[in-house]
Amino acid sequence: MGLFDWTREDAPEQTPEENPLYQAQQAYEARRDAFERRKSIRLHDADGGAWGLAAEAGQLCLFPLLGRNATPKEALEAAHEILLAADAADVRKLEPDRTPIRTEGIFTVYHKPAVRLALTVPGRGQLTLTADRPDTAMPYLMEQGLARFRAVYDLLDCAGPVFDVRCRQGGELIPKGYTSMQVFRNADELIFVQSRRNIYGGGENTVAIGSLPAAAVRFYRLCGGVRTETRVSGGEVSIDRSAVLWSGWTHFFSLNPHADMMEDAISTRPVHTEQVEHDERYVELCVRMADKTYDLQFSPDSLAAFDAMVPEREFDEAALSDRQPTPAEQIAILARLCEQGWVTRAEFEQAKAKLLTQI
Repeated sequence: MGLFDWTREDAPEQTPEENPLYQAQQAYEARRDAFERRKSIRLHDADGGAWGLAAEAGQLCLFPLLGRNATPKEALEAAHEILLAADAADVRKLEPDRTPIRTEGIFTVYHKPAVRLALTVPGRGQLTLTADRPDTAMPYLMEQGLARFRAVYDLLDCAGPVFDVRCRQGGELIPKGYTSMQVFRNADELIFVQSRRNIYGGGENTVAIGSLPAAAVRFYRLCGGVRTETRVSGGEVSIDRSAVLWSGWTHFFSLNPHADMMEDAISTRPVHTEQVEHDERYVELCVRMADKTYDLQFSPDSLAAFDAMVPEREFDEAALSDRQPTPAEQIAILARLCEQGWVTRAEFEQAKAKLLTQI
């Protein structure tokens, strides 16, 4: 027996296939791979344990995410999917402290609450899990019907439709940096929400909520247009001096060497024209607050949001002046509101009868 080839007789070698820990690791990895083929989110419990959560067909699938090499064989063997009914989950997004950090224009800035799920797990009782990435978890939970309007994180309730808008110019009401937002109407107010997070790490993780009275909106309208620009390129003439010298040798015996030399040296680019469209449209929102008038600008695709939230404020020439609309103009406005469902037929007829006596 050599010096370096000794073995212990009481500890025979095992191949990886025969090692019970290796077998438990392989079986766990297979179950985990099957789980991670689903669309899921990551969460952690109070002890720092990692979990995956997938929602499918009215069920929740909970799976423990364990470290492969640092976990005992018994724990690996016990790690299996836990199936729960979707209604067994209680999504909790609020923290006890909702103190505002600061105000910016019409916005109040809050710390973004953590996203928590309280689950009743058989054999474990109540299990509280916190999402690792709220900005990823909330859209997923909302898509699965487990959470409400994601942007406000339940700091404010939302019952109606939510619209995405982009602000190009907000002046003093919507400060610079508030571009992509969500907006909905809550009773007599328009609620603007922006969820902010530094994607490069650090900084604050906040949500800003702004309130604009619907009555403060004087009018909105689509302005600008699509401008077509004709661009012309090409047509340049260039001379390659080295080609001239080379052509002097190659066309030395030509009957017209200078012409051949120039033909080789001169190159041109054909003229090319193209039509380029510039979308210069924007939605103007005129707001009157505290005896001041503000002209806000939004992207053209924001028009549908204002059509749905404040249809009665669609642009009208009468809105540009502070004069009282004539009785005939008031009847026309009421008729349009009646057609859109904001005024009942009985209310329209009653108001119309009063206005007709003033003509």
